[in-house]
Amino acid sequence: MLTQLSPKSANCNLRALAQNIPNLLKKFKLFLPILLLIAPPAFAQTWAEYNQTLSLDLGTVQQRYVENDPFGLTTNGVLLTERGTIKQLQLAARWQSDAHPVLLQATASRSNGGTHYDGYLQAGNNVLIPFTATTGNIMTDVTVRAGVPIARSDSVQWIPFIEFQRHQWDRRLAQYNENFTHTAGLLGVQWQWRPAAWSVELEGAVGQVLSADMQAPIFGFNQTLGNRGLWQLGGTIAYDLTPKWRAHTTFTTRHFGYGQSALQGGVLLPTNQTQQTTLSIGLGWHY
Repeated sequence: MLTQLSPKSANCNLRALAQNIPNLLKKFKLFLPILLLIAPPAFAQTWAEYNQTLSLDLGTVQQRYVENDPFGLTTNGVLLTERGTIKQLQLAARWQSDAHPVLLQATASRSNGGTHYDGYLQAGNNVLIPFTATTGNIMTDVTVRAGVPIARSDSVQWIPFIEFQRHQWDRRLAQYNENFTHTAGLLGVQWQWRPAAWSVELEGAVGQVLSADMQAPIFGFNQTLGNRGLWQLGGTIAYDLTPKWRAHTTFTTRHFGYGQSALQGGVLLPTNQTQQTTLSIGLGWHY
């Protein structure tokens, strides 16, 4: 939520942020020749068949959003907190080559629902009024991933990967709307274990928000936000119903945030953090 106080504005250095993308790619390229040498091809066909899938997931996202108080007006340093569970629909496609150590993955999801706003309204002259309400949320996420599979056997495979994300959040407050958008780059590793019809996948990744902005049309507010680090963890348990169909359940948690915006028209967006925990069930098809 925009604040009407007048602190020092955040200094958003866009040139430094743009340099993060080639740095991430450079780190990945350093390890790529080594991975190509050690990746054994003997199990490539088995894992290619396993990872050539299209899937549909239905789930819920537990959203926790916190805006900080940089001015010392609250006792706990928090201007507001929003918590709630919203619904999510996700589509995903994954492909692994049987001739080269390459895995590609793309996902697209849409989440919507209400969260509980617990914080303050601003009455001017540094006066805060306690306030609670329901905030509407519409979120869309698109991710693209490229990995280098390292098959240790026909039942175990490791996949170092690089991933790019785009997140958009239409935040419908009781008084007005705010629109957040960010892109992010991550480096991570995925572990796949497939002893029989059952299979398990675990993964973790860390990265950086590369660009972020927020708009509040009612105020004519459109500002770049400070970029911060992010991380995510996830796991999937799946079962092959038939040679072509697989049922699965997935758990994912991720954390990201934005730095304070510059002051525009007497308002700004404080630093904030978002924690999202997703639990879903889905069905996959081996193409």
